[in-house]
Amino acid sequence: MLSRSGGLTVWKIRLFLIACLLVTGVIPASLAQAAPPPQSESVRDLWLDISLGPPLVDWFNRVARPNDIARVENFRQMDILDDVTAGRKLVVFKSIDEAERVVPKIADEIDIIGYNLENGQGYSSEERADALTSVKHMHDLARQYDLLLAFGPDHNLALSEGVAVAPYVDLFILQVQRVQTEPATVYEFVLPLIPELREANPDVEVSVQVRTEGDIVEVVDLIDAMNDQLDGVSILTSPETVDTAEALVAELQTRKDAIPGPSATITAPAKEVAETRATTAPSGESGADAGLSCPLMVVGAFVAGGLGGGVTAALICASRSRGANGASSEQL
Repeated sequence: MLSRSGGLTVWKIRLFLIACLLVTGVIPASLAQAAPPPQSESVRDLWLDISLGPPLVDWFNRVARPNDIARVENFRQMDILDDVTAGRKLVVFKSIDEAERVVPKIADEIDIIGYNLENGQGYSSEERADALTSVKHMHDLARQYDLLLAFGPDHNLALSEGVAVAPYVDLFILQVQRVQTEPATVYEFVLPLIPELREANPDVEVSVQVRTEGDIVEVVDLIDAMNDQLDGVSILTSPETVDTAEALVAELQTRKDAIPGPSATITAPAKEVAETRATTAPSGESGADAGLSCPLMVVGAFVAGGLGGGVTAALICASRSRGANGASSEQL
C-alpha cells in the first residue's frame, strides 16, 4: 500500500503527463480507440420504391427488405399488391377526388398514399394551380387513415412549390428519370433543393426516381454520388425491362464502396494550396519548434517549481497554442 507522500508523487506524475498531453495535442491510444468510428452511409442502405407489374411480384417478395416499397401507379392495379408479402405498399393517385373515393376502401391494405402533380392527361390543373392546398388536403386524408403521404411532383413544381408543401409530406420523390444520363443536370436540380426541403421539414424522406434504362452501373454511380443526401431510390419499371430492373436492384443492394460526391471532385489550385501551407505556422516559429518548446518548458518548470510551476507552464503553453492557431486561421 502506498504512503501518503507516495500517493501524492503518483498524482504529480499523472498531472504532469496530462499537462504534456494537453499541450502537445497527443491523445492516448486507449482514448482514441474508445471513440466510436464514423459511420459511412452506403447506397445499399437506401430504401427502394419499385413500381411493380405482375412479372416482378415474386422477385420483389424475395429481395425486398421491410422498409422497401411495392408501388402501383393506379388503384385499378391493387390486385398486384394482393400478392405482395414483403415491404410496404403504395398506391399512386392523380387527383384528390380519386383518392377520396378509393382510399376509404383500401386503407387497411396499404401503407402509403402516393400523390402525383404533373402536367398531362389525367392530372388536375386546378389542383396543380394551388399545390399547397391540394397537398394539405391529401395529407389530412392520409392521416385520417394512419397512412403516410408520398409526393411526386414534376421538375418545375418541385422547384416552385416543393419547400412550401414539404411540411405536409412524408416522402418526397424527385423525378430525374428523364435526365438520368446527365449527372450535372441531376446534381443542379437535386443537391440545392434537398437541404431546403429538410429545413422546411426535418422529418421528410427524399428519394430520386430513375427508370430501368441505360447502363445500370452508371445509374447506380449517379445515385451513389448523392447517397448521403438521400433516403431512398424510386424506380420506374416496364414489362419490357424486367431483367434490367432486377439487375439495377441487385447493383443497388450490393454496391460496396461509395464514390466521391459531386463536391468532392473540386480541388484547390496548386498555388492556393501552397499559400495555405505557408501560412499554417506562426511567423518566426516552425511547427516542429513550437511542438517541442512547450513540453520542454513544462518539464523545466515542474523540476524547478514543483507541481504548481508545471501546471502554470502548461496553461501558458496552451494559451500560446490557441493564439497561434487563431492567427493561422485568420490568414487562411
